[in-house]
Amino acid sequence: MFLSISFRLRVEVEALNMVEAMGAYSRHRTVSLLKPRGEGRGYRLIIAPAVSGQAVAYGYMKSLVELAAKKNLPLCDQCRNYEVKGGFIKHGTDSKADLEKLVRECIVEDLTGFMVAEANIRRTSPIQFSYMVPDIDSSDVAIEPQFHVRAPMPGQKPQPFQVEAGTAIYTLGVALDIDKIGVVPGVEGKPKKVVNNRVERVKTAIQAVANLIEGLSFGAKKARYLPIYDVVGAIAALSHPVPFMVSPARVGRDGSYISKTLARASNYVDLFKDMNEEICIVYMDKEGLAIDVKAINVRVDRADDVSELIAKVLKIIEEKVRD
Repeated sequence: MFLSISFRLRVEVEALNMVEAMGAYSRHRTVSLLKPRGEGRGYRLIIAPAVSGQAVAYGYMKSLVELAAKKNLPLCDQCRNYEVKGGFIKHGTDSKADLEKLVRECIVEDLTGFMVAEANIRRTSPIQFSYMVPDIDSSDVAIEPQFHVRAPMPGQKPQPFQVEAGTAIYTLGVALDIDKIGVVPGVEGKPKKVVNNRVERVKTAIQAVANLIEGLSFGAKKARYLPIYDVVGAIAALSHPVPFMVSPARVGRDGSYISKTLARASNYVDLFKDMNEEICIVYMDKEGLAIDVKAINVRVDRADDVSELIAKVLKIIEEKVRD
């Protein structure tokens, strides 16, 4: 099975991902986005605030550690002590590292991948994150420098500094290859190996997505720049046996991401009917975009918030995934 989710987030006054300091000025991460000019006149570039996929993935790894520790799921010492070590080292210098052992003994290594060049082994991450970027088709964006003054030390003058803050309707994409969780692929004619707690790992992997979003476990500078934050929409699709990606959670002249995803899913199921393709979709919508929701040969359900959406996704998965 393959899970694809796109979130739509209203985030105001955030400094979740800064890139550099120029003297007393801290810059927000930015990206270049294409915005249609309208009436078939091409596109123009917009510079907009963003949060990198690496920053989001780091928050996801933190969520995994916290959940795994509470559930007594396996964690290696490096991941368990990531705060002391200054991050997730990923076994980069262990020349005796073993692929199967790393996957079996750590859920973080299993789900987020690693590369150990010295041991000539690697694991592609089953979970993928996009950059968090604004929906510039349906809303404006802002990057504003905020003026601050640090309290002076004795004998010093007050120290002014500025921090760029971003405000936007952000979109975030997440994809998870469920079939790869807890599975070590076979090599040189050897059969693949599956961990004995695979079902619980799958459940925890998806619960960690809910914690990432609902718990705002990603991003920096939250001590004084905790953003005003709300999830206003999301759509998730479970597909089997051929992976299907939902449309980005954007709203444009050609409709909303919900209607686009449903139309695409119906056509996708028809295209792969010789392979018995199945797609199940769960969506949430606080903006009133879901009008006349229907799809052919696609199971569709609605949720009121992220937690309910994830719970309904898990219920579908639990019907199909076995140890």
